[in-house]
Amino acid sequence: MLVALLLACAAHAEFVPAPQTSTAPIAVVFPPEGFVYPTMEHAWLIGRADPKGRFQIDGETVAVEDDGAYMAWLPVSTGAFAFHASLSLGASVYSYVRNVTVTPQPVALPKRPVAFDPQFLSPAQDEQLRAGDWLKVRARVSPGAVPQFRLASGSWRPMRAVDSELGLFEGAYLVRPQDRSPPEPIHFRAGSWFHRAYAESTGKVEVVQDSPRVAVVRGDEPRLLRVEPGEGYLLPVLEGSRLLIGGHRGQEARALLPGGQVGWIEESALKYLPPGAAPPHAVTGVVSVKAEKDGSVVQVELGDRVPFSIEESADLSSLTLLLDYTSPHTNWIVYDQADDFLDQITVSQRAENLTALTIHLKPGKRLWGYWTSFEGDALRLELRRPPHVAARGSPLAGIRVFLDPGHMPSAPGAIGPLGVKEMDVNYAIARQAAELLRREGAIALLSRSNPDDEVSLVERPRLALEQKADVLVSIHNNFLSPEADPFHGQPHGYSVFYYYPHSLRLAQDIYAAYQRDVPLPGEDLRFGDLLVCRLSAMPAVLTESAYLSYPRQERLLLKPDFRETIARAVVDGLRAYFQRFREKSPEAR
Repeated sequence: MLVALLLACAAHAEFVPAPQTSTAPIAVVFPPEGFVYPTMEHAWLIGRADPKGRFQIDGETVAVEDDGAYMAWLPVSTGAFAFHASLSLGASVYSYVRNVTVTPQPVALPKRPVAFDPQFLSPAQDEQLRAGDWLKVRARVSPGAVPQFRLASGSWRPMRAVDSELGLFEGAYLVRPQDRSPPEPIHFRAGSWFHRAYAESTGKVEVVQDSPRVAVVRGDEPRLLRVEPGEGYLLPVLEGSRLLIGGHRGQEARALLPGGQVGWIEESALKYLPPGAAPPHAVTGVVSVKAEKDGSVVQVELGDRVPFSIEESADLSSLTLLLDYTSPHTNWIVYDQADDFLDQITVSQRAENLTALTIHLKPGKRLWGYWTSFEGDALRLELRRPPHVAARGSPLAGIRVFLDPGHMPSAPGAIGPLGVKEMDVNYAIARQAAELLRREGAIALLSRSNPDDEVSLVERPRLALEQKADVLVSIHNNFLSPEADPFHGQPHGYSVFYYYPHSLRLAQDIYAAYQRDVPLPGEDLRFGDLLVCRLSAMPAVLTESAYLSYPRQERLLLKPDFRETIARAVVDGLRAYFQRFREKSPEAR
């Protein structure tokens, strides 16, 4: 029986609940009902079916594993689409329907009458612009027609063809100092005067001439500046920092940074100061250095809270602090003569209102991580040295390792054909890794101490910091992209992600251990703009060990010995990493 097979499979799966079972002979786990696929010709499905019967979807026979799991790769057609599954089991035939939508490929509009496609008009969100900003527009129109656009009652301007067959056009306009416009849609026209079509964008554009506004960042958590609304991490901004805001797009505000750089931040993160408030500006004062057990602390007097970014040198022998809206005026740099970690600080001006403090470590020293905070209007930068590594025995002895089993009940992550939840597998692997670490004398810390703990994503790196972890490893398992072909192209298996240069070596050592220990394909070492990897206080990596979407890999993850293989790869990678920092090594201090 299918139920018996599933229960037997999970009988020894400590910390992993038994796979979901159902009295229904057929179950579809992915895609969910009503799922919308991009434009594609084939799609994959996963789920469960009784292995004793003949299972078909849309008339094609689908192989079912002995435990009931299946994965199918089937043709689809655009628009509303239904997968029809059937299972012949003895004299009975069971059926199941899963309804989805496949996004149609854009097709050309009719040539006559000339018309615009309202779904392709942009801007689609409200925008506020100033002189020097670019207005960017887009339209889709009947083939043969050449559209134009204009801002408010200004002149009609040409657009450039992107795809003539589909009638896709784009246009751009550099806002001039004399331009003014209340919030108003962009107007489009196409065709000749006797056969002309008109359209308006859903987003309204406002052109203002008043000065950029000053805003203060609020909230206990660092807020993110992004390179585009909702995309691309640029830098974190701490509470109380001032920003110069020069417009918005939708619910995102445009921050104007020195050197012409622009960042985007959620409007909800800002408190605007009254008109006439002075623009953000700080002046570097006294810079002081204090030696501490775990490294050095650099404190920079500024007089105002401003955003900043940090650059690490490739060899981790120096670090540069870039202070926005800041002028250099440091007459004193006070060094702690007891400090054997930090060597020298230089202050320079990179650009107007952009000051650089470059911190050089003593010869042979290596940056482990750093942490920033404000004390009043002074910026405190804690530079961490490598932790003490015992000269004998396991190099992990005494090392504090923060293991983060990804996901939680409210966000369980990937779910396999048998219903295995990623959060449970992640937790089981983390518990096994913690036990292996303790055997080597390490101090294992977990973000989720129980399988059902709810720990938010932003809380996890903070817990690692509060518990003074030396490294962070976030443990995950993967799920195939809906657009991917599961049976062709690059094999799917494990991968390891890092963000900062000081985390690269750890990621390399853990990935090398996966290559030795884990019998799955490797998907290479990867840079990843992931929240837990952006923890700068220590080396931090995220592992993706296997794909729950593949029946075979889900079945492997149900086996305690395979989960232990993954846990051992993590620990082997950590051991190799800390071996580099033994006291007898020139790199150790």
